[in-house]
Amino acid sequence: TNITVTMGRRWSRKNKKNQAGKKQDQKQQKNSGSNDNSGKEEQNPYKLVEHGNFKMEAYYAYQGIHDHYLVKEEDVSGNVVSYRFAECTTSEQKEEERQRFLEAFKGMLPASFRIGNDVDPDLRERLEHELDQFVGEKMKIEIEPRGGQRLIESWGLKPEIKFIAPVQKLPFIPHGYQLSVDRQTIRRSPKLQPFHDWLKVQTDAGFVTRQETVSMIPPVVLNPEPHHMVLDMAAAPGSKTSQLLEIVNLPSSPGDCEPKGCVVANDNDAKRAYMLVHQIKRINSPAVFITSTDARFFPLLRDPKTQDGTTSEGIFDSVLCDVPCSGDGTARKNPGIWKHWNSLNGYSLHPMQLAIALRGAQSTKVGGLLCYSTCSMNPIENEAVVAELLRASDGSLELVERLSQLPGLVARPGVSTWKVVAQTTSNKQMKDKQKKNNPKMQAKRKEWEEKNKKENGSEEIGKETEAGKLEAPESLEGPTNVRSGSGKEETDQDGSAPLTSRTKFEPTSLDDMDGLKKMIESVGMVEYFSYDEVPKVMRKRVRPSCFPPTPEEAKKFNLEHCMRIMPQDMNTGGFFVALFKKVAPLNSRAKKRFEELQNELQKDDKKDGRDVSSKETSGNGGSDDEPQVKKAKVESTAMESEDVDMKEQALEEGHDGEKDHDAAVDAEDAHPDEDYPLGVGNRKKPVHGFVKGNFLKGEDGKKSMTVGRDDYVNVPDDIFIPLREYYGLDEESFKEGQFMIRAGGDSKVLYFITKTVKTQLIDKGIQEKVTVVNSGLKAFVRNNKDCEVPYRVAQEGIHCVAPHMTKRILSAEVHDFEKCLSAPTVHIKDFSEEFAEQVRKLSMGSFVVYLKGFENDYIKKLVIVLWRCRGDAVNFLVTQAEIEGMRSKIRAITNKGQAEK
Repeated sequence: TNITVTMGRRWSRKNKKNQAGKKQDQKQQKNSGSNDNSGKEEQNPYKLVEHGNFKMEAYYAYQGIHDHYLVKEEDVSGNVVSYRFAECTTSEQKEEERQRFLEAFKGMLPASFRIGNDVDPDLRERLEHELDQFVGEKMKIEIEPRGGQRLIESWGLKPEIKFIAPVQKLPFIPHGYQLSVDRQTIRRSPKLQPFHDWLKVQTDAGFVTRQETVSMIPPVVLNPEPHHMVLDMAAAPGSKTSQLLEIVNLPSSPGDCEPKGCVVANDNDAKRAYMLVHQIKRINSPAVFITSTDARFFPLLRDPKTQDGTTSEGIFDSVLCDVPCSGDGTARKNPGIWKHWNSLNGYSLHPMQLAIALRGAQSTKVGGLLCYSTCSMNPIENEAVVAELLRASDGSLELVERLSQLPGLVARPGVSTWKVVAQTTSNKQMKDKQKKNNPKMQAKRKEWEEKNKKENGSEEIGKETEAGKLEAPESLEGPTNVRSGSGKEETDQDGSAPLTSRTKFEPTSLDDMDGLKKMIESVGMVEYFSYDEVPKVMRKRVRPSCFPPTPEEAKKFNLEHCMRIMPQDMNTGGFFVALFKKVAPLNSRAKKRFEELQNELQKDDKKDGRDVSSKETSGNGGSDDEPQVKKAKVESTAMESEDVDMKEQALEEGHDGEKDHDAAVDAEDAHPDEDYPLGVGNRKKPVHGFVKGNFLKGEDGKKSMTVGRDDYVNVPDDIFIPLREYYGLDEESFKEGQFMIRAGGDSKVLYFITKTVKTQLIDKGIQEKVTVVNSGLKAFVRNNKDCEVPYRVAQEGIHCVAPHMTKRILSAEVHDFEKCLSAPTVHIKDFSEEFAEQVRKLSMGSFVVYLKGFENDYIKKLVIVLWRCRGDAVNFLVTQAEIEGMRSKIRAITNKGQAEK
């Protein structure tokens, strides 16, 4: 037999051009025949994602999420004075509440933003005054359908006309605002063009942050103070981190030249950790320390032993655990939630959420606060985690009632009872089943049956066929959970349509619990009343901690202090927040229970094939044990060029729905990493060996760069001493150890590190246990010109360095300061005589100019870096965005002075 093997043609520019021409011809032929639809219905290319999921709606209906409705009490002007939640007494009331829930979830998500807490009060007052023309004033606005102008022209749709007030204040968020329209309408509405331009300018200047409303709530609930040590355990993309940093960056007392507190922002994914750097860059604060390690095993840093020989428990005043979750509360902006929702996602993520919360409790000092939050509505991810954390702490943790201190926030109380309902098959199993029962496979089966009958005269299915005959495709049970090619659901043998995830959920009565239970059972979900009823194969998912507390425990736990934000109550996304206070150190029983839980969760992860050292971990021991060296992941360092669209969307929306979606996928599809085996309580030991400088040596003996950069180390004396002399750095107010460089580099950049970061983090050895992504601000950068010293002052950290300078620093009046910003190059003769004389005395190199009266105010940042040229001119070393920000600040100061006169 002759066998002909056809090889694929090698790529060439000519072949690529021919292929492009063929595709263009096919497209033209398709367009030419577009008038003849051949009886087929024309499809809408901008058809929206189908908002609905039978399993999701039935699950939450059975949980009783529609059993209460909101009752508002308003004054004469229509402002909400107070509110309460009334119980639905009839099935009709529950159905009305369910419809309100669905209507809110299927509607567009309003955009929101806030003015930064660290913005100068004078400038903030001016910004709020400019916003007054948009707040509360109703105007006629056209709202385009999704798809924009092309959809209007193609399908003859008309924009929706609404009379709305574009901007509304959020009373529970300091300087927070929520819009009545989404981002698309803001960009495209002509009447909102002035507001869009204003918002864009202020965002670029760093005064305004676009952030989802519910995403602003956890930092407000946590409410840190400027001198606090704050830990954000799962920080990316960084909207909540920036909100915390704005508070910590404020001076703790008058005369402070640098922040006294700090924020440790951690994320397990190094790529997402680099998003934090981009997000917090606008705040320009040295009080942040960005790390990349698994939050479940974040190292426990302790203070030195006291006189009685004991050490303090935890060093952080405030800890935020905004954990990865299934994210079904984000369905308004993530329509894919409707399609992929599965009750198993919550059970898969529950152990990781509990482990992060346990580590957060250990990291919190006595008297400190711990905030646990998710964007899920599932009690398995919310109250179940809270209850187990309270149970394990044995009285060391207490829930704090915070809602009464946040006027205007509409939140439902947490629940003390819930139903443990789990699906017996995963999404992957169901997807495989659907693929094998789709219309194409059904057609092949039918074809095989007909051919088998015709040739063999037999109706038997599954027998081996003769050579040349069509082989039977692999089959499963009858077609279920599928749609036919025509868009109609397949039917059972009795002719009735089966209940699938795409079937519309239409309960006859929400009071009929038996009927609701039959509905969830029809799509493969099973209810368990105790852990003893859970089959052994399901115990990897459904754990004892998933079950509700006993009546005695519920009375002690006060789970009603938790806050559930529902989309229909404030026109937001769904969210859950719980605030703990650590009232006492963990006793011996609590420590033992914490260690047992952590070891159990780690052990189960390994059994499930989810390696705790891979995508979701970094690898130190389960209890108090910490790693000798950090795990250096072997990945590419070119982070800035990857995932640009994801980064921009996450930064603009200011929410972590992407993190939550990825977590739900990782919970089912994690893979082991045998190079980093972990034993319970063992230290991390990479197989191939750790190489100093954050390199790993592979099996071939070659070095490969890791994601984490080099550690921060002190600046050598031969670099620091000439700088100190040249710029006159005050030895008393400024410690030498606050200038640091990255190890293994060529000392191109010198970083300014705050005293708190240096003493509380670096000196305690945190760099030996985690991968440090970024910290501090650029203070000096090497220049390429011949000067007395090879380093120039960097604009990024000048507001923290200038207060310690005694040389090459000048004070300028408003006129001269504005002249410095007027052009990239300014002739010295254009300054006032007094200021020009001071500039001419300087030798070539960088120097600093601050606005008179703001010498030591690092918050206003009215200080710039200039370069003294060889000729009679100076150049500014400031970005255009910073220049516009400074001009806004100067206008605010000038207007306030004129108003006082």
